[in-house]
Amino acid sequence: MVAGLLLVLLAGSRLKRSSWRTALLAVLAILAAAVTYAFGDMSSAELAQQIVFVLKVFSFFVCFAALSGMSAQQLEELEPIMRFTLLAYALSIVTGAVFSIDMFRSYWADTQIRSGYKGIVYAQNEASALMIVGLSYGLLRVLKSGWSVWNGALIGSIVLASGLVGTKAAMAGTVAVTCSYFYARYRVPKATARALGVVGTLASIAVVVYLVVPGVKSAVALSLQYFMYQYGQTRGAGMLTMALSGRDVKFSNVWDDVAKEGYVALLTGGYPVVRYLVEIDVPDLVLAMGLPVCVLYLWSMGKAFLCGEGGAMPRFGKWFFIVLMATACTAGHVLVSAIISPYLAMIAVLVKRAAAEHPASREKSGDA
Repeated sequence: MVAGLLLVLLAGSRLKRSSWRTALLAVLAILAAAVTYAFGDMSSAELAQQIVFVLKVFSFFVCFAALSGMSAQQLEELEPIMRFTLLAYALSIVTGAVFSIDMFRSYWADTQIRSGYKGIVYAQNEASALMIVGLSYGLLRVLKSGWSVWNGALIGSIVLASGLVGTKAAMAGTVAVTCSYFYARYRVPKATARALGVVGTLASIAVVVYLVVPGVKSAVALSLQYFMYQYGQTRGAGMLTMALSGRDVKFSNVWDDVAKEGYVALLTGGYPVVRYLVEIDVPDLVLAMGLPVCVLYLWSMGKAFLCGEGGAMPRFGKWFFIVLMATACTAGHVLVSAIISPYLAMIAVLVKRAAAEHPASREKSGDA
Protein backbone atom coordinates (compact mmCIF):
# COMPACT_ATOMS: atom_id res chain seq x y z
CA MET A 1 0.00 0.00 0.00
CA VAL A 2 2.80 2.42 0.95
CA ALA A 3 4.71 1.62 -2.25
CA GLY A 4 1.55 2.14 -4.31
CA LEU A 5 0.82 5.51 -2.69
CA LEU A 6 4.42 6.60 -3.30
CA LEU A 7 4.14 5.74 -7.00
CA VAL A 8 0.88 7.68 -7.31
CA LEU A 9 2.35 10.70 -5.55
CA LEU A 10 5.50 10.67 -7.65
CA ALA A 11 3.58 10.15 -10.90
CA GLY A 12 1.27 13.05 -10.07
CA SER A 13 4.12 15.29 -8.85
CA ARG A 14 2.12 15.91 -5.68
CA LEU A 15 4.98 15.77 -3.21
CA LYS A 16 5.68 19.08 -1.47
CA ARG A 17 9.12 20.26 -0.43
CA SER A 18 8.35 19.30 3.18
CA SER A 19 7.56 15.76 2.00
CA TRP A 20 10.94 15.53 0.32
CA ARG A 21 12.62 16.64 3.55
CA THR A 22 10.76 13.94 5.46
CA ALA A 23 11.75 11.37 2.82
CA LEU A 24 15.37 12.40 3.35
CA LEU A 25 15.03 11.53 7.04
CA ALA A 26 13.89 8.03 6.09
CA VAL A 27 16.83 7.66 3.69
CA LEU A 28 19.26 8.73 6.43
CA ALA A 29 17.80 6.12 8.82
CA ILE A 30 18.18 3.40 6.18
CA LEU A 31 21.73 4.51 5.37
CA ALA A 32 22.61 4.31 9.07
CA ALA A 33 21.41 0.70 9.13
CA ALA A 34 23.37 -0.03 5.94
CA VAL A 35 26.56 1.33 7.54
CA THR A 36 26.03 -0.91 10.57
CA TYR A 37 25.53 -3.86 8.22
CA ALA A 38 28.66 -2.99 6.26
CA PHE A 39 30.78 -3.04 9.40
CA GLY A 40 29.50 -6.49 10.31
CA ASP A 41 27.32 -5.78 13.35
CA MET A 42 24.06 -6.60 11.56
CA SER A 43 23.04 -9.61 9.50
CA SER A 44 21.42 -9.31 6.09
CA ALA A 45 18.11 -10.56 7.55
CA GLU A 46 18.28 -7.91 10.28
CA LEU A 47 19.07 -5.23 7.69
CA ALA A 48 15.96 -6.19 5.72
CA GLN A 49 13.86 -6.12 8.90
CA GLN A 50 15.33 -2.76 9.90
CA ILE A 51 14.46 -1.26 6.52
CA VAL A 52 10.89 -2.51 6.88
CA PHE A 53 10.85 -1.05 10.40
CA VAL A 54 11.91 2.38 9.10
CA LEU A 55 9.39 2.30 6.26
CA LYS A 56 6.60 1.46 8.72
CA VAL A 57 7.66 4.37 10.92
CA PHE A 58 7.50 6.79 7.99
CA SER A 59 4.34 5.31 6.45
CA PHE A 60 2.30 7.95 8.31
CA PHE A 61 3.81 10.70 6.16
CA VAL A 62 3.10 8.78 2.95
CA CYS A 63 -0.56 8.35 3.93
CA PHE A 64 -0.73 11.97 5.11
CA ALA A 65 0.64 13.27 1.81
CA ALA A 66 -1.77 11.12 -0.18
CA LEU A 67 -4.83 12.15 1.85
CA SER A 68 -3.81 15.81 1.87
CA GLY A 69 -3.95 15.79 -1.93
CA MET A 70 -7.56 14.59 -1.94
CA SER A 71 -10.53 16.91 -2.23
CA ALA A 72 -13.17 17.20 0.50
CA GLN A 73 -15.55 15.09 -1.60
CA GLN A 74 -12.95 12.37 -2.12
CA LEU A 75 -12.31 12.23 1.63
CA GLU A 76 -16.04 11.94 2.27
CA GLU A 77 -16.17 8.98 -0.13
CA LEU A 78 -13.19 7.33 1.57
CA GLU A 79 -14.37 7.74 5.16
CA PRO A 80 -17.13 5.06 5.05
CA ILE A 81 -14.44 2.53 4.07
CA MET A 82 -12.26 3.62 6.99
CA ARG A 83 -15.19 3.39 9.40
CA PHE A 84 -16.06 -0.08 8.08
CA THR A 85 -12.51 -1.38 8.52
CA LEU A 86 -12.31 0.00 12.07
CA LEU A 87 -15.66 -1.62 12.83
CA ALA A 88 -14.35 -4.92 11.46
CA TYR A 89 -11.25 -4.70 13.69
CA ALA A 90 -13.38 -3.96 16.77
CA LEU A 91 -15.99 -6.63 16.05
CA SER A 92 -13.30 -9.28 15.55
CA ILE A 93 -12.18 -8.60 19.14
CA VAL A 94 -15.76 -8.74 20.44
CA THR A 95 -16.50 -11.89 18.43
CA GLY A 96 -13.33 -13.54 19.71
CA ALA A 97 -14.40 -12.87 23.31
CA VAL A 98 -18.02 -13.96 22.83
CA PHE A 99 -17.17 -17.22 21.08
CA SER A 100 -13.77 -17.83 22.76
CA ILE A 101 -11.94 -18.02 19.42
CA ASP A 102 -8.38 -19.11 20.17
CA MET A 103 -6.74 -17.44 17.17
CA PHE A 104 -8.23 -14.10 18.27
CA ARG A 105 -6.80 -14.34 21.80
CA SER A 106 -3.98 -12.08 22.93
CA TYR A 107 -2.37 -15.12 24.57
CA TRP A 108 -3.39 -18.68 23.80
CA ALA A 109 -2.34 -22.34 23.96
CA ASP A 110 0.74 -22.70 26.20
CA THR A 111 1.08 -18.92 26.59
CA GLN A 112 -2.38 -18.33 28.12
CA ILE A 113 -0.92 -16.35 31.02
CA ARG A 114 -3.47 -13.51 31.02
CA SER A 115 -6.82 -12.75 29.44
CA GLY A 116 -7.58 -10.59 26.44
CA TYR A 117 -8.42 -10.68 22.74
CA LYS A 118 -6.57 -8.97 19.89
CA GLY A 119 -8.91 -9.96 17.05
CA ILE A 120 -7.34 -10.06 13.60
CA VAL A 121 -4.37 -7.85 14.57
CA TYR A 122 -1.11 -9.74 15.10
CA ALA A 123 -0.19 -8.38 18.56
CA GLN A 124 -2.38 -7.19 21.43
CA ASN A 125 -0.30 -4.04 21.99
CA GLU A 126 -0.81 -3.01 18.38
CA ALA A 127 -4.51 -3.78 18.76
CA SER A 128 -4.54 -1.44 21.77
CA ALA A 129 -2.99 1.37 19.73
CA LEU A 130 -5.47 0.73 16.93
CA MET A 131 -8.42 0.99 19.33
CA ILE A 132 -7.09 4.28 20.76
CA VAL A 133 -6.65 5.78 17.29
CA GLY A 134 -9.95 4.33 16.06
CA LEU A 135 -11.87 5.81 18.98
CA SER A 136 -10.16 9.16 18.37
CA TYR A 137 -11.24 9.09 14.75
CA GLY A 138 -14.82 8.23 15.73
CA LEU A 139 -15.01 11.07 18.27
CA LEU A 140 -13.46 13.47 15.76
CA ARG A 141 -16.24 12.53 13.36
CA VAL A 142 -18.76 13.43 16.07
CA LEU A 143 -17.12 16.83 16.52
CA LYS A 144 -17.31 17.37 12.78
CA SER A 145 -20.80 16.14 11.91
CA GLY A 146 -22.55 15.22 15.16
CA TRP A 147 -23.87 11.92 16.42
CA SER A 148 -25.31 9.38 13.96
CA VAL A 149 -26.06 5.67 13.92
CA TRP A 150 -22.75 5.04 12.12
CA ASN A 151 -20.72 7.08 14.58
CA GLY A 152 -22.50 5.62 17.59
CA ALA A 153 -22.03 2.04 16.39
CA LEU A 154 -18.35 2.61 15.68
CA ILE A 155 -17.60 4.32 19.00
CA GLY A 156 -19.63 1.81 21.03
CA SER A 157 -17.92 -1.16 19.35
CA ILE A 158 -14.44 0.28 19.89
CA VAL A 159 -15.10 1.12 23.56
CA LEU A 160 -16.36 -2.43 24.13
CA ALA A 161 -13.41 -3.92 22.24
CA SER A 162 -10.95 -1.78 24.20
CA GLY A 163 -12.15 -3.38 27.42
CA LEU A 164 -11.70 -6.85 25.92
CA VAL A 165 -8.15 -6.42 24.60
CA GLY A 166 -6.89 -6.96 28.12
CA THR A 167 -4.11 -4.38 28.14
CA LYS A 168 -3.62 -1.40 30.41
CA ALA A 169 -2.94 0.81 27.39
CA ALA A 170 -6.28 0.06 25.73
CA MET A 171 -8.34 0.85 28.83
CA ALA A 172 -6.31 3.89 29.90
CA GLY A 173 -6.22 5.15 26.31
CA THR A 174 -10.00 4.87 26.00
CA VAL A 175 -10.47 6.99 29.12
CA ALA A 176 -7.83 9.53 28.01
CA VAL A 177 -9.30 9.94 24.51
CA THR A 178 -12.84 10.26 25.89
CA CYS A 179 -11.68 12.99 28.28
CA SER A 180 -9.89 14.68 25.35
CA TYR A 181 -13.18 14.81 23.47
CA PHE A 182 -14.95 16.56 26.34
CA TYR A 183 -12.15 19.06 26.94
CA ALA A 184 -12.06 19.85 23.23
CA ARG A 185 -15.82 20.41 23.06
CA TYR A 186 -16.65 22.12 26.37
CA ARG A 187 -15.13 24.53 28.84
CA VAL A 188 -13.13 23.04 31.73
CA PRO A 189 -15.89 22.85 34.42
CA LYS A 190 -18.47 21.29 32.10
CA ALA A 191 -15.89 19.02 30.46
CA THR A 192 -14.67 17.79 33.85
CA ALA A 193 -18.21 17.02 35.01
CA ARG A 194 -19.08 15.14 31.83
CA ALA A 195 -15.78 13.25 31.78
CA LEU A 196 -16.23 12.14 35.39
CA GLY A 197 -19.81 11.10 34.61
CA VAL A 198 -18.84 8.99 31.61
CA VAL A 199 -15.83 7.42 33.33
CA GLY A 200 -17.97 6.65 36.39
CA THR A 201 -20.65 5.09 34.18
CA LEU A 202 -18.12 2.92 32.35
CA ALA A 203 -16.59 1.83 35.67
CA SER A 204 -20.02 0.95 37.06
CA ILE A 205 -20.90 -1.09 33.98
CA ALA A 206 -17.56 -2.91 34.23
CA VAL A 207 -18.22 -3.77 37.90
CA VAL A 208 -21.73 -5.05 37.16
CA VAL A 209 -20.50 -7.19 34.26
CA TYR A 210 -17.71 -8.54 36.46
CA LEU A 211 -20.20 -9.55 39.18
CA VAL A 212 -22.80 -11.01 36.82
CA VAL A 213 -20.79 -12.77 34.08
CA PRO A 214 -18.67 -15.71 35.36
CA GLY A 215 -16.44 -15.69 32.29
CA VAL A 216 -15.44 -12.09 32.91
CA LYS A 217 -14.67 -12.86 36.55
CA SER A 218 -12.40 -15.74 35.48
CA ALA A 219 -10.65 -13.55 32.89
CA VAL A 220 -10.00 -10.81 35.43
CA ALA A 221 -8.72 -13.36 37.95
CA LEU A 222 -6.27 -14.73 35.37
CA SER A 223 -4.89 -11.27 34.61
CA LEU A 224 -4.66 -10.35 38.30
CA GLN A 225 -2.79 -13.59 38.93
CA TYR A 226 -0.34 -12.66 36.16
CA PHE A 227 0.28 -9.16 37.55
CA MET A 228 0.69 -10.48 41.10
CA TYR A 229 3.25 -12.95 39.78
CA GLN A 230 5.13 -10.10 38.10
CA TYR A 231 4.97 -8.11 41.34
CA GLY A 232 6.33 -11.08 43.28
CA GLN A 233 9.18 -11.57 40.81
CA THR A 234 10.38 -8.03 41.51
CA ARG A 235 9.95 -8.59 45.28
CA GLY A 236 7.54 -5.70 45.51
CA ALA A 237 10.11 -3.17 44.33
CA GLY A 238 9.18 -3.06 40.68
CA MET A 239 5.92 -1.13 40.39
CA LEU A 240 7.35 0.60 37.32
CA THR A 241 8.31 -2.76 35.84
CA MET A 242 4.79 -4.06 36.41
CA ALA A 243 3.20 -0.91 34.99
CA LEU A 244 5.40 -1.02 31.88
CA SER A 245 5.17 -4.82 31.52
CA GLY A 246 8.94 -5.19 31.81
CA ARG A 247 9.84 -2.60 29.18
CA ASP A 248 12.06 -0.74 31.61
CA VAL A 249 14.11 -3.93 32.02
CA LYS A 250 14.40 -4.24 28.24
CA PHE A 251 15.50 -0.60 28.06
CA SER A 252 18.17 -1.22 30.70
CA ASN A 253 19.51 -4.21 28.76
CA VAL A 254 19.65 -2.27 25.50
CA TRP A 255 21.21 0.74 27.21
CA ASP A 256 24.01 -1.44 28.57
CA ASP A 257 24.66 -2.76 25.06
CA VAL A 258 24.69 0.76 23.59
CA ALA A 259 27.09 1.87 26.33
CA LYS A 260 29.63 -0.72 25.17
CA GLU A 261 29.88 1.15 21.85
CA GLY A 262 30.29 4.54 23.49
CA TYR A 263 26.68 5.64 22.91
CA VAL A 264 27.47 6.39 19.25
CA ALA A 265 24.15 4.94 18.10
CA LEU A 266 22.29 7.65 20.01
CA LEU A 267 23.67 10.20 17.58
CA THR A 268 24.04 8.25 14.34
CA GLY A 269 21.28 5.65 14.58
CA GLY A 270 21.71 2.31 12.88
CA TYR A 271 21.44 0.25 16.04
CA PRO A 272 19.77 -3.12 15.18
CA VAL A 273 16.57 -2.52 17.14
CA VAL A 274 14.82 -5.40 15.37
CA ARG A 275 17.13 -7.76 17.21
CA TYR A 276 15.71 -6.78 20.59
CA LEU A 277 13.00 -4.10 20.69
CA VAL A 278 12.53 -2.04 23.82
CA GLU A 279 8.86 -1.78 22.74
CA ILE A 280 8.78 1.85 23.82
CA ASP A 281 8.62 3.81 20.58
CA VAL A 282 10.82 6.82 21.33
CA PRO A 283 13.92 4.87 22.52
CA ASP A 284 13.52 2.46 19.61
CA LEU A 285 13.30 5.35 17.15
CA VAL A 286 16.31 7.14 18.64
CA LEU A 287 18.43 4.00 18.37
CA ALA A 288 17.24 3.21 14.84
CA MET A 289 17.45 6.73 13.40
CA GLY A 290 19.68 8.74 15.76
CA LEU A 291 18.56 11.56 18.03
CA PRO A 292 18.74 14.41 15.44
CA VAL A 293 16.65 12.52 12.88
CA CYS A 294 14.22 11.35 15.58
CA VAL A 295 13.69 14.91 16.83
CA LEU A 296 12.97 16.13 13.28
CA TYR A 297 10.63 13.17 12.76
CA LEU A 298 8.62 13.94 15.92
CA TRP A 299 8.61 17.67 15.10
CA SER A 300 7.21 16.94 11.62
CA MET A 301 4.54 14.66 13.07
CA GLY A 302 3.61 17.20 15.73
CA LYS A 303 3.07 19.87 13.06
CA ALA A 304 0.40 17.66 11.51
CA PHE A 305 -1.72 17.63 14.68
CA LEU A 306 -0.79 20.85 16.48
CA CYS A 307 -2.32 23.41 14.16
CA GLY A 308 -4.83 26.22 14.58
CA GLU A 309 -5.79 28.21 17.63
CA GLY A 310 -9.53 27.67 17.90
CA GLY A 311 -12.35 25.27 17.21
CA ALA A 312 -13.23 21.94 18.79
CA MET A 313 -11.45 19.82 16.18
CA PRO A 314 -8.07 21.60 16.38
CA ARG A 315 -8.28 21.46 20.19
CA PHE A 316 -9.02 17.75 19.99
CA GLY A 317 -6.01 17.34 17.69
CA LYS A 318 -3.75 18.79 20.39
CA TRP A 319 -5.21 16.61 23.16
CA PHE A 320 -5.04 13.55 20.90
CA PHE A 321 -1.38 14.13 20.11
CA ILE A 322 -0.62 14.27 23.85
CA VAL A 323 -2.41 10.94 24.38
CA LEU A 324 -0.66 9.48 21.33
CA MET A 325 2.80 10.43 22.58
CA ALA A 326 2.03 9.29 26.12
CA THR A 327 1.07 5.89 24.70
CA ALA A 328 4.16 5.80 22.48
CA CYS A 329 6.39 6.54 25.50
CA THR A 330 4.87 3.82 27.68
CA ALA A 331 3.09 1.04 25.81
CA GLY A 332 4.71 1.50 22.39
CA HIS A 333 3.49 0.01 19.11
CA VAL A 334 2.10 3.38 17.99
CA LEU A 335 4.64 5.22 15.85
CA VAL A 336 6.13 1.96 14.59
CA SER A 337 2.81 0.53 13.38
CA ALA A 338 1.81 0.69 9.73
CA ILE A 339 -1.67 -0.57 10.61
CA ILE A 340 -2.71 2.66 12.31
CA SER A 341 -0.92 5.01 9.88
CA PRO A 342 -3.90 5.57 7.51
CA TYR A 343 -6.18 6.41 10.45
CA LEU A 344 -3.58 8.69 12.03
CA ALA A 345 -3.19 10.45 8.70
CA MET A 346 -6.94 10.87 8.29
CA ILE A 347 -7.20 12.41 11.77
CA ALA A 348 -4.34 14.80 10.96
CA VAL A 349 -5.90 15.86 7.65
CA LEU A 350 -9.33 16.45 9.20
CA VAL A 351 -7.79 18.47 12.04
CA LYS A 352 -5.65 20.52 9.68
CA ARG A 353 -8.55 21.34 7.36
CA ALA A 354 -10.81 22.23 10.28
CA ALA A 355 -8.10 24.57 11.61
CA ALA A 356 -7.76 26.23 8.20
CA GLU A 357 -11.52 26.81 8.06
CA HIS A 358 -11.75 28.27 11.58
CA PRO A 359 -12.22 32.09 11.68
CA ALA A 360 -9.21 32.60 14.01
CA SER A 361 -6.96 30.75 11.60
CA ARG A 362 -8.26 32.72 8.61
CA GLU A 363 -7.74 36.05 10.40
CA LYS A 364 -4.19 35.09 11.34
CA SER A 365 -3.51 34.06 7.74
CA GLY A 366 -4.95 37.36 6.50
CA ASP A 367 -2.87 39.41 8.92
CA ALA A 368 0.24 37.61 7.78
